[in-house]
Amino acid sequence: MGRELSLADGQVGTTAASIFAGTSSPPSGRIDVILGNTGASKQTLVLTFQVGGGTARRLGRAELEKDEQCIVRGLPIQAGDTLL
Repeated sequence: MGRELSLADGQVGTTAASIFAGTSSPPSGRIDVILGNTGASKQTLVLTFQVGGGTARRLGRAELEKDEQCIVRGLPIQAGDTLL
């Protein structure tokens, strides 16, 4: 069983911020991420992953048009990992 986290409009900033942090017992050790552009113009999102508090590594970059989504499935996350 998974859990769903939603960010309100305007929550994605111009600098990297934590979207999700691994807990000591994630449901399956993998998460699905759905990023959506609810704005009126094209937006660029950069998804970054930080393993165990180490160096943050870029996973990908998406240019989303109005009402477009980007889906990342099965991202492994463990305690101490952070998705930015």
